[in-house]
Amino acid sequence: MIRGNLEGIKKAFINELEALLDIEIDKNIIISKEVLNVISRISWELKREIAIYVNRRGRIIDVAVGDSATVSLEEIYEKRKEGGLSGIRCIHTHPSGRGDLSAVDITALVSLKFDMMIAVGVDEGKPIDFSIGLISVIDGRLSKRADVLGPYDVNMIETFDVLKLIKELEDKLEDRIFVLEENKKERVILVAAGNDDLYTIEESLEELKELAETAGAEVVYKVFQKKNRIDPATYIGSGKAKEISLIRQSLMADAVIFDDQLSPAQIRNLEEILGCKVIDRTALILDIFAQRAKSKEGKLQVELAQLKYRLPRLTGFGAMLSRTGGGIGTRGPGEKKLEIDKRHIMRRINDLEKELEAVRNTRQVQRERRISNEIPVVSIVGYTNAGKSTLRNKLCEIAGVDKEKVLEANMLFATLDTTTRLINLPNGKEVLVSDTVGFIRKLPHELVEAFKSTLEEIVYSDLILHVVDASNKNAEAQIKVVNSVLNEIGAASKKTILVLNKIDVAPVENVELLRSKFNDNDIVEISALEGVNLDLLLDVIQQNVYKNMIKAKLLIPYSQTKLVSYLHGNNCVEKEEYTQDGIIVYINTTLDVFGKVKDFVIE
Repeated sequence: MIRGNLEGIKKAFINELEALLDIEIDKNIIISKEVLNVISRISWELKREIAIYVNRRGRIIDVAVGDSATVSLEEIYEKRKEGGLSGIRCIHTHPSGRGDLSAVDITALVSLKFDMMIAVGVDEGKPIDFSIGLISVIDGRLSKRADVLGPYDVNMIETFDVLKLIKELEDKLEDRIFVLEENKKERVILVAAGNDDLYTIEESLEELKELAETAGAEVVYKVFQKKNRIDPATYIGSGKAKEISLIRQSLMADAVIFDDQLSPAQIRNLEEILGCKVIDRTALILDIFAQRAKSKEGKLQVELAQLKYRLPRLTGFGAMLSRTGGGIGTRGPGEKKLEIDKRHIMRRINDLEKELEAVRNTRQVQRERRISNEIPVVSIVGYTNAGKSTLRNKLCEIAGVDKEKVLEANMLFATLDTTTRLINLPNGKEVLVSDTVGFIRKLPHELVEAFKSTLEEIVYSDLILHVVDASNKNAEAQIKVVNSVLNEIGAASKKTILVLNKIDVAPVENVELLRSKFNDNDIVEISALEGVNLDLLLDVIQQNVYKNMIKAKLLIPYSQTKLVSYLHGNNCVEKEEYTQDGIIVYINTTLDVFGKVKDFVIE
């Protein structure tokens, strides 16, 4: 097939280029003069670079038409051993230029592992000279450098023994055991455009960088563009996309990540221009969730979210859907094969929804049991990396329940699976503390829907602790994001305590600003890591979940001592005295417990 932008090209030229695909040349030479003359003449007429790709059998397997600046070098591979060359050589023209290898040519040679890269200078429609690029072998491995031969007069094009040159290079690789770095980081470029009411573009890119690094990528470049209107075809405009394409080739980046959700058409168009995998913010977050999910429920929820996201994009993922396990955006605890038709996806989505409905029913039964036992539930929510897991672990540690700590890490979405633990308050009463998944700007709707059964725990809780990283300069914006998600799931009306965390490192002006902005909330300042003011937080929790406590003085006959044991079991006995008539018990308890002993009340 012929690749590239063919718009405006005469059909006669396209037919000539297509005819090349039926040609086989001598496998020992770089290219025949006949073929070289054809692409040089057309390249001169079009003022665009033309590249042809030849395998080791001498078969021309592909033709690409670029522009005056660069040719679209596609990832074309023959099946070769890992750690070696691709088995393909690329011959391309430089119209109105010399046959020297450019930096972009060398980048493409190294990143795509071509057998060799040949640049041909063209003048007045005729090939003039050429250069040959071969990847340098260092310590038995293909390096990031290249050895360049030439430039030579074009009349020497058929004198080089291609297979001999390749064999000499591969001999340096022979008898070596190549261990691929499984954890090798993908090199990515970040792109943000448009305006955000909560974050500046620079701040958005910084957060996107944190997300990319959490997913296991190495950020090599950041691009931002202030636009009032997003381009419906390419998001950033074709000119900017071509500029990023050159940057990607020069930096040998593996993927480009965009700070918004892209449409299927935008993904397809961008992949054609950039020549690499394109990932949007939603796919990135889903990928992080796929890595973090540990429980069966979490894996089901992530898989459901991924499939709902991918379903309308089956025609939009170009290179991304043509590979399996191709790094960020392609991982998942569910389906490993990405070439999957819509009917299969819909069937799988239905199966997952049924399984999650069963999970929801189980949660409902557990919830009803808690309600019958009158144990209040406190949900910890907040922006990702606000310190929720650290707070949950510290509260459990104070209560003596520290056997199963959840992961604490300075990274986004360190915790995904919800955990609930029973702790004791200062008055001896029990409360269930539930740690939930962190929220983030532009949280994918697919995730909110898939995690509905988990997020329902927040809706049915008695109190919400909204944990805020007070040291973050965007804390105010993060509070608004969390409040927005709480509103989306129907928990906005719940009693909420604003917990300003990390006050040990937070600037004083940050804390004062948050207090003034949210002075209508109940606010507690703490440091979960250092254990500062956690006793105060427990008191506030106690005041809110047990605010309707009843104090009473009881006289329990000795024949009813089992009631005294019952009261002790509910941690509501403040004092007791033994008399001739029975046991006088002073209690501070809830309405349900009081209802069982109200007949023994004395003044």
